Amino acid sequence: MKSERSALVFFLWVLALAVPLWLASGRLGVIGPLRIPVSDLALGFTPMAVALGLRVWSGGWRAAAGLVARAFDVAALRDPRWIAAVILIPPVLYLSSWGAPRLFGFDDPLLTPSLARLAALFVLFLALAAGEEIGWMGYAFAPLRRRWGALGGSLVLALAWWAGHLPSMAAVGASWADMAWWLLGAIALRIIMTWLYAATGASLFAMVLFHALLNLSRIAVFPATGAHYVSAYQVASHVMAAVFALGVLGMTRERLGEARSTS
Repeated sequence: MKSERSALVFFLWVLALAVPLWLASGRLGVIGPLRIPVSDLALGFTPMAVALGLRVWSGGWRAAAGLVARAFDVAALRDPRWIAAVILIPPVLYLSSWGAPRLFGFDDPLLTPSLARLAALFVLFLALAAGEEIGWMGYAFAPLRRRWGALGGSLVLALAWWAGHLPSMAAVGASWADMAWWLLGAIALRIIMTWLYAATGASLFAMVLFHALLNLSRIAVFPATGAHYVSAYQVASHVMAAVFALGVLGMTRERLGEARSTS
């Protein structure tokens, strides 16, 4: 029961902080050609802010600092096989999603992105990923897993992750269909992330890096202005992620390697 209350309190606080930002989303606009809603910059740090606040409340500043340290503990990610998986899965998913629609007549070219621009974006996306994953995987996932199992906990996080991005999607003109397909993508990606989390010994840094590379890969594969918001590419990326997630579920017998996870 204590675990359930911990997760519930976390989500209620995240909701309380997010609602004002959601309401302001349409007025704040978007960041240039990247079309990243300004509200996303604040929303991205909401899970972390709540998680750290709750850690300070229950365990003091040292407990909160320990959570932040886990998010940047590069040494915790040691196995070369899983380092490769964390780094390569995001670009493979988005390269596949670029190629699939071309079979149906889409002919957008695969452009060469600016390396300097990608490096700057990687720093931004790494910070935003830490802002989310310190809350999602670093704080909320453990009590959810204890109550619902690895798969059930992944589904709960996926729903929260999906809902949290809907106002931002609306701000950039996403359709209801785009939002519905994003639910499939959110579920699939959270399943993949939970699997990687267990395989890397509950490395929170692995989750931050994977999340950052997901965002960076979208920009790198679709560097043309707004190309990654084309519905066909979004649907393809969500379907590709779902196929990969189904493979993970089959391989792990729906346990996602939870016995190996230690947090």
